Amino acid sequence: MIRRRIAKPILITFFILCLVFAVTWIHFLYAPLIKDQQGYKYTVEPGSSLKAVINDLTLKGIVRYPHYMQLLIRYRGDAPKLKAGEYLFAKGTTPSSMLHQMVTGTGLVYHAFTIIPGWSFKDVRYAMLQENSLRHSLERMTDQEIMIHLGQPGVLPEGRFYPDTYYFAPGTMDTVVLKRAFQAMQAKLYLAWKSRSVNLPYKNPDEALIVASLIEKEAYFNDERPVIAGVLINRLRKDMLLQVDPTVIYGMGLRYTGKIRKEDLTENTPYNTYVHKGLPPSPIAMPGLVSIMAALHPENISYLYYVARGNGSHQFSDTYIEHQVAVTEANKININFFNENLIRHYLVKIVSH
Repeated sequence: MIRRRIAKPILITFFILCLVFAVTWIHFLYAPLIKDQQGYKYTVEPGSSLKAVINDLTLKGIVRYPHYMQLLIRYRGDAPKLKAGEYLFAKGTTPSSMLHQMVTGTGLVYHAFTIIPGWSFKDVRYAMLQENSLRHSLERMTDQEIMIHLGQPGVLPEGRFYPDTYYFAPGTMDTVVLKRAFQAMQAKLYLAWKSRSVNLPYKNPDEALIVASLIEKEAYFNDERPVIAGVLINRLRKDMLLQVDPTVIYGMGLRYTGKIRKEDLTENTPYNTYVHKGLPPSPIAMPGLVSIMAALHPENISYLYYVARGNGSHQFSDTYIEHQVAVTEANKININFFNENLIRHYLVKIVSH
């Protein structure tokens, strides 16, 4: 009888404890951790353990029952599966859904890095260094070392990275994004080369890429790109100097201050197409797909010359005499365009004062 009297309160206490645990457990599982409408951003650093992350979230007041969280982790077997990155835990996130995000990578916050058509590799490197969400290694490497790192020893980097927007998780190494851009250019160039027009004067896709880079720097309007491509190809076939101003600028490097002088046109740099016939040694910029397609599908025209009009468009000519007339007219347009903008600038200043 005594044993029964003692056992009964123990059983009742045990039952009450189990009931309390069950109620608390259910509340833990289904009560939202995040109540803010904007959600909560949290970064899991590379190499972090799930236990350390839960402890940190507890200190931040996000996780309220860390021991229950550890029980849930053991039950799910999630401990070794943690994925690094920046997460956005939405309003209503429960312990279970939070763990699911962190072990599957769901809900990672991605950042964007964009390569602009016409950028040089120097521009790409500089822009990457300004992106704080990337882990940086490029500043410690030369251009040659970067290409070796990408598995392309001996390849010049100019023109080799496809202009596009690349999304990445915070903490991604810059060379990882760069490799994706390189692979994208390889793929785009390969497909474009397979569908190229017949009888083009290119020995290989690399030469087409060089011409595409010249088009990218010369053209403003997309409908003129195949025409400019046609002019360049006509000049190549006739063994004429290409005389593309951006190649002079590229060869000048840091010495270029915004204006090409007559002596610059005769400077013997490897890229100066006023001095050397044929194509420059490498692309001079990152060409977009429109320029690549123009280089491989040029307009069948007779033009050998073109000159910029000052509004982004060009005047095309068959003969040198016609070209000289076009240059004279273009200079008038450029002067008028400059004067109109100068007058507009001063009128704005007068009105504003």
